[in-house]
Amino acid sequence: MKFIKKEEFKDSNWSAGVTTEVFIYPEGASVGEKNFDFRISTATCKDKESVYTPYTGFYRYITPIDNVMNIESDGNKFTLDPFEVLFFDGNHSTKSSGDVRDFNLIYKKGQEAKMFSLNINNFDFKADKRAVIFNYDSELKVQGKDFEKFSAIYLEEEKVKIEGKGRIIICEF
Repeated sequence: MKFIKKEEFKDSNWSAGVTTEVFIYPEGASVGEKNFDFRISTATCKDKESVYTPYTGFYRYITPIDNVMNIESDGNKFTLDPFEVLFFDGNHSTKSSGDVRDFNLIYKKGQEAKMFSLNINNFDFKADKRAVIFNYDSELKVQGKDFEKFSAIYLEEEKVKIEGKGRIIICEF
């Protein structure tokens, strides 16, 4: 298990706000070069509407984590409540609106991945392969250590006990 603290996240500006890379695999890959298998990030949007960068050859999961998000992908419109997850093709024409911070998993086609959110009250989790668990704003402990707000843990084929009550986002790949 590896804790990934907020200070280790990589921030970069984009046309409508800031994107914060939480995790990228393989290590050293680049979102700009699109040479990654999996990328987990969170982003803010300050514009009334934002148009998403196409990710041909990738799939995406997204969820708002602080406000309602209106999103349109390939002509289909959705209104997502916080922690409600949407899956879509990275090549689809996609745009969203709303003053929101979102959480994303982008992964290369041919790989297997899933993202979901859970309300927990003491929780045991086993990563069959790899997993990243994100804690947005809950008071939690993992294996007796503080699981800080706005941080993550990375797991490889291991089991952890998360103590406390709150909401988490799990990405498995």
